[in-house]
Amino acid sequence: MRRPVRKALLLAFVFVVTAAVGSGVYCAVAPRIAGLVGWDLDIERAMDAVGVAPGMIVGEAGAGDGYFTLPMARRVGPAGAVFANDISRRELDSLAANARRDHLPNVHAVEGAVDDPLFPRRDLELVVVVHAFHDFGQPVEWLVNLKKYLRPDATVAIIDRDPSQGSRDSHFWPRERILGYAASAGYEKTKLVDDISKHLIIVLKPRTIAGTDQSRILAPPAFAFVFRPKREDGV
Repeated sequence: MRRPVRKALLLAFVFVVTAAVGSGVYCAVAPRIAGLVGWDLDIERAMDAVGVAPGMIVGEAGAGDGYFTLPMARRVGPAGAVFANDISRRELDSLAANARRDHLPNVHAVEGAVDDPLFPRRDLELVVVVHAFHDFGQPVEWLVNLKKYLRPDATVAIIDRDPSQGSRDSHFWPRERILGYAASAGYEKTKLVDDISKHLIIVLKPRTIAGTDQSRILAPPAFAFVFRPKREDGV
């Protein structure tokens, strides 16, 4: 592809993403666009890293038209299921059509809200967010609300481009920011992988204290500044 055409496509993509972020929309990047802007992910290795296996009941947020959903549905097989969430009805319609085309009846489209994925199951073993978490308008609230759909030993995997590995696109979030939001929502990191396709894979699980789920206990927001008034003695 000639450079001017590639540049025009990239600019158009950035405009669409910027508009989506401004409206609180999140969805996965379509495969062709992902390739054009250098977001290609080794999906098989990524699924290995987060533990996708046959027979699992999994969820995906920001599924878009099925970039990660369809390979994951093939991996979990007919004994498993993928509940693919997005807040865009158009993307979900495209996803459903792609699943029918590929004969994947184990894909179930779920329309969610900005702060709640609204999954119909409360026994999900794994939830993945691919090329989408950086567009979430309410990441802490979303993560808190996600917990009610997880079974006790479930994990959450956030997969996105790693800005520390040379990405020129500044809207990707560094690992510290993602981990900050996760901590504020009551999650802890169980695994971090950054050697697959220049992507960052962070696996989380709800934090427990003495066996009690802390799903409704929020820490101070990530990157908050704490103001401490000056005492009269100047200390």
